[in-house]
Amino acid sequence: MLSILLSCLWQVYNLTQEFFQRGKPVNAESQNSVGVFTRDVVRKRVKADPDDTEAVKKLKLAMIQQYLKVESCESSSHSMDEVSLSEFGEWTEIPGAHHVIPCGFIKIVEILARSIPKSVIQLRKPVKCIHWNQSVSKEIERVADHNSDLPEENKSSDVFVECEDCEFIPADHVIVTVSLGVLKKRHESLFHPRLPEDKVMAIEKLGINTTDKIFLEFEEPFWSSECNSIQFVWEDEAESESLTYPEELWYKKICSFDVLYPPERYGHVLSGWICGEEALIMEKCDDETVAETCTEMLRKFTGNPNIPKPRRILRSSWGSNPHFRGSYSYTQVGSSGADVEKLAKPLPYAESSKTPPMQVMFSGEATHRKYYSTTHGAVLSGQREAARLIEMYQDLLQCRT
Repeated sequence: MLSILLSCLWQVYNLTQEFFQRGKPVNAESQNSVGVFTRDVVRKRVKADPDDTEAVKKLKLAMIQQYLKVESCESSSHSMDEVSLSEFGEWTEIPGAHHVIPCGFIKIVEILARSIPKSVIQLRKPVKCIHWNQSVSKEIERVADHNSDLPEENKSSDVFVECEDCEFIPADHVIVTVSLGVLKKRHESLFHPRLPEDKVMAIEKLGINTTDKIFLEFEEPFWSSECNSIQFVWEDEAESESLTYPEELWYKKICSFDVLYPPERYGHVLSGWICGEEALIMEKCDDETVAETCTEMLRKFTGNPNIPKPRRILRSSWGSNPHFRGSYSYTQVGSSGADVEKLAKPLPYAESSKTPPMQVMFSGEATHRKYYSTTHGAVLSGQREAARLIEMYQDLLQCRT
């Protein structure tokens, strides 16, 4: 039964890719939504199967909902209903194997930073506002002059970065790498003058939500050595149209707990996935509440009432962290890859300004049209912006020679 349903879901997943890849028109019934389209197509196939009993059909329909929760976690959306069907196929899987980086992603940052003098890297320096296009007032220039020993030629910089500690840092170029969530929350106050209307529209149309992980460490495994994952299928959700829950039922959005292998590296650890508004509710709970709730779920679904509470719990809080306000981006219904391009476009726009170009530039996963939501997309977007500057200065050098 499971293999047949998975085959059906895989076929429908491939159908969702074709709308972008083959330019297929989206019908009105789907509401241009991956979730609506997937539920509708798979439900029709399940209900039309003459060989299944009603009980089996109900179980399959509930499994569709669990699949959509997994996809929501992968997309970092509250629901797959919010993900654009016409644009879903533009996201691209990068070739090559997946790798676990020992000691975490911080190692990549450390490697990239090796060639940069430590004296020029400032940490714990929150930015209040980026003043661009020579908008900074004479008073701010005076304060900036007072705060730093600037060479005379830098005292009329096109860009000033105003920090929360009241320091103003002059710059020729600023590359903004904050998340889409931060831009949604702060774009009005973070830039002076404000961003162009088309860039604001792109920020508002593109989607970002929260996908959190819950790590539970146990003294001993209660699962078998063949177990890779514990999936939660709620039969009472078989016919549900919405996977939004009351605050006290936030745990029903947890789609699974994966077993981390090998235990020699990780210990006896389960990694749970939760996304959307329910992830934000989870973030507000204390560790004790989350550990107890997850333990009760595991007891209920495994039928083992003797599962002990975990010895330790660790969880992310991407949604409530003011420096992130979400995990990663997705193409929301009503948005497209063109909005990603608008978000990535440097300021001021070359075609509408005689002032120096590329004063404010944008990178980060949300600015990569094919690899949004990924670490490699974030890295490649940073390389893209660096390449813009290198090309510009090479052209200037050639003109002078």
